[in-house]
Amino acid sequence: MKKTVLVLLSFLMLVFIGCSGKYSDAVEVNEEFLDVMIDYLEGLDKADSAGKVAASMNKFADRMAVLGPKMKKISEKYPELKDENSQPEEFKELRKKGDAMEKKFAGSFMKTMKYMNDPEVQKAQQRLSAAMQTMAK
Repeated sequence: MKKTVLVLLSFLMLVFIGCSGKYSDAVEVNEEFLDVMIDYLEGLDKADSAGKVAASMNKFADRMAVLGPKMKKISEKYPELKDENSQPEEFKELRKKGDAMEKKFAGSFMKTMKYMNDPEVQKAQQRLSAAMQTMAK
């Protein structure tokens, strides 16, 4: 239910921001990233075993392997978006959502640490690290 509401709000925000605007592709990629983060965090919240933690991490890694290069391209296309002071107002709102998700993401490491000695979780962590590198320059 919560996810459905967030997805609908995200869709509505995209419509109202103006999908034909200069940064429409950046908005779209940012929304996709937020959706990926929400799914990952929800998966970890429900995980009660090393196998489920690893499955959540692997799903996140799979999605980031696809999304990471898109994020890198957006970053290269719009270097001005890195400076929070020069971001358009609508992007600042997305940034606030992203910042909130990043805090939750950082907190998710506590859940993974509980199972970090498990070989399946260790392998998933390696995959996740590699997928996250696709965003780097």
